[in-house]
Amino acid sequence: MADEIPAVQILDKQNYFSQALVPLPNALPYAPLSSSSLRLRTSVLSLTVNNFTYAALGTALKWWDVHPLPPSTPAPYNDSSKYGRISAWGYAEVLESTVPSIPAGSHVWGYVPLGTLAEELSVKLHPEINDQIFVTSAHRQHVMPIYNRYFVYLPSTRTGAEISQKTAGVAYDASLRVMHATAFLMSGFVFSSDAALVVPPGPGPDDLASSDWSAQDADLADATVLIFAPGSKAAAIFAARLRGREGSEGRPRRILGVSSESSRAFVQSTGIYDDVLLTSEDPATVSIEGLNKANAGKLVVFDFGGRAGVAPRWTTALAQRHEDLLFVGVGSGLLDPSAVGAMFAKMAVKPPYRAVRVGADDMRRRAMKQVGEEKYWAEEARSWEGFRRDGIKGLGVTWGEGMGDVIKGWDRLAKGEVLPSEGLVYKL
Repeated sequence: MADEIPAVQILDKQNYFSQALVPLPNALPYAPLSSSSLRLRTSVLSLTVNNFTYAALGTALKWWDVHPLPPSTPAPYNDSSKYGRISAWGYAEVLESTVPSIPAGSHVWGYVPLGTLAEELSVKLHPEINDQIFVTSAHRQHVMPIYNRYFVYLPSTRTGAEISQKTAGVAYDASLRVMHATAFLMSGFVFSSDAALVVPPGPGPDDLASSDWSAQDADLADATVLIFAPGSKAAAIFAARLRGREGSEGRPRRILGVSSESSRAFVQSTGIYDDVLLTSEDPATVSIEGLNKANAGKLVVFDFGGRAGVAPRWTTALAQRHEDLLFVGVGSGLLDPSAVGAMFAKMAVKPPYRAVRVGADDMRRRAMKQVGEEKYWAEEARSWEGFRRDGIKGLGVTWGEGMGDVIKGWDRLAKGEVLPSEGLVYKL
């Protein structure tokens, strides 16, 4: 591995479906490591539709800046105005370290680059939580905090050994852990049945009293929940957490998936949803059990990335006959580069129904204020361990190896060829 010529994925920023695998022979040898730094090399990563979202919103949210083009990048790919690198979630191995408590051979979990080029990052230890570090490198200080937070696994730990063995649990970590975090925040805080835990979902004041969010908004007891893109990993985890509630915890009356025909079989097989509707149905006439009666109660629509604006279209129609309706934007579907401008334009138009959008970083910051940072991370970890053990029924993992397979997986995602029942995970 020491003599291997590193290679990285580089994207056309205007057409991020277009990629190149670029070898970097002049990147070697690596420069001596600075103090308080780690040299990290991606070990395991997962590809999901989220990777395309990072590219689509890379300029607006500074995601292109997290892993800049290396100085040894050859022309024409060294033009940072046109080309860039995006990231994935997964593990990176510590090749070298000047942090005494994190020896070489350790691993970190977090936001990792697509490539085999090792990177040097300056870090500091969390003052209270001994398995977390923060990146302090100057070029990353303007991005959201979660992208600079990494979890550390020493070689002697159980997880450290699993990472080296590339177990199924490690594949779940790479492909589902960040999805679980969003679902955990939504179900445990934004839509908590405990008024003392409720936090607002997106941008705005942190104080519940001064925000446009209330404990009543958060209450899903006896509500009907519609989930678009129900086969997406974040949606399935969120729905499973709602389904697992007892009556006193505010379990919805019904949890319904609204799926494409091609995804319906998988969504039904998960056993999470009470029923599965088809996006091809007419929302103006569709019959939803319990919602066509007087005093039908609250209807909450969660859009985890339904394609072609299907969730807003349904919500506009449903709002005509259901007054107590809330639309919650969570994610986006596969964004074609040519449609990004239109998406921003639509987001600027106020819809004819009440709508909110969740932001993981906003939710997490507020949740940590509510319960304390240490307690928050402990509870999230317990929740993740349970989900890691139980998983999603019907979801399989397809392992690939090397950057050649990563490139093929990116193309499959861009072409819409990856099944909802398939998780793409790669060993580098």
